[in-house]
Amino acid sequence: MGKKERRFGLRGRLALAFLLLAVLLLRFDTLNLTPVRLLAAPYLFSVQQWEAAHLHQKWLYLLREALPGGSPSPQDHLALLEDYLLVSRQVQKEKDRLQGNPLRRGVGLGATAATRETTAPSDEHLRELIKAQGKLRARAEETLESELSAVLESQGLASRWGLLFPPVDIRFEQPPTILVVSPRDRLLLSEAILLRPEVPLLERDRLEREVLEQYNLSAYVDDLGGLATYPSIIPDTYPLRMILQFASHEWLHQYLFFRPLGRYMRSSYEMYTLNETAADLAGRELGDMAFARLGGDLTASSSLFLPEEERDPFLTQEMRKTRQQVEDLLAQGQVQDAEQYMKERWWFFLLRGYPLRKLNQAYFAFRGSYAETPASVSPIGGQLRELRQLLPSVGDFIRAISGIASYQQFLDLLEQLRAQKAS
Repeated sequence: MGKKERRFGLRGRLALAFLLLAVLLLRFDTLNLTPVRLLAAPYLFSVQQWEAAHLHQKWLYLLREALPGGSPSPQDHLALLEDYLLVSRQVQKEKDRLQGNPLRRGVGLGATAATRETTAPSDEHLRELIKAQGKLRARAEETLESELSAVLESQGLASRWGLLFPPVDIRFEQPPTILVVSPRDRLLLSEAILLRPEVPLLERDRLEREVLEQYNLSAYVDDLGGLATYPSIIPDTYPLRMILQFASHEWLHQYLFFRPLGRYMRSSYEMYTLNETAADLAGRELGDMAFARLGGDLTASSSLFLPEEERDPFLTQEMRKTRQQVEDLLAQGQVQDAEQYMKERWWFFLLRGYPLRKLNQAYFAFRGSYAETPASVSPIGGQLRELRQLLPSVGDFIRAISGIASYQQFLDLLEQLRAQKAS
């Protein structure tokens, strides 16, 4: 792309970004201080404050990059992205060493032997790493955005004017955690509250216990793989292929927000599951396309990037059996029996090498909204995979699913495509 075209693209992205921001903020932050939200007040994550602190930094950088001579070559971009991810893993590893934490999931994956420090943890060394990370971050983000944008455009997802809306925009940062709440007598995601990143385990337990004791509700504090703010918050301590999948997933939430599937996302549990699972399925495919475009090897450790239900058939079978029994007990009004059963099954999983922190109604209500996870018994995962197979490209799949306003409309579309294939 020439400099003139690049500057035009940036002006369009800048205008669209602020429009998108004004709408997306309504989705997350509200003045509705529910009792559970008040209980979690010390740990609340504010999207407005986060946006105010980060949005201007990205656009100032992009305006500087629009000036002549401001853009490195594609080869320099790729090398810079790899350098950034390596430094980010080192930063997280040093933080964990200073705090005495074990290596977390994702940290160190893909790191070289040179990153395995044998020296004592040091605040000074951490500051040096964070400084190096800061110098690389903006260009690394722009590299990922550029590659993913090219894939999305190749799938025909740009507008008739040739603009990708919303523009791909990410921020490498630890995503917030989330406090999810369910009634005790059924598996229903009744409230979801964003909390600051890395809430300590003891505080997670305390919050969950207080929600139970004070409001007779099941609660669970979980981690997020990303968040569709604007820019999207994407973690940077995972393998590049997984990061691209996360970024694609969050962009799809932004894209769907302006279409029926996103607008009606909270109209029913089925629509919520459709939205999340479609973003999972299409996000993996788009992320893999971007990874291949960067020269990545899709055959390397391929099982690591499969849907969770395929990655671990034993866990999937046992967890779904557990959920079905819990639902049966709750349907009979046997709440205490269901909770005792979940405690027993928690031990069952723990003794077989699955370190689940907790197994309760809120866990199933939240994790089960992603139909390709072991915690779900929804048929929607299989139905969406079938829909994808009936359409020629992931772009066609996204356009088709984005126009769905109800679960019945989705079933009708699936049946229509089945009939077309059979004829």
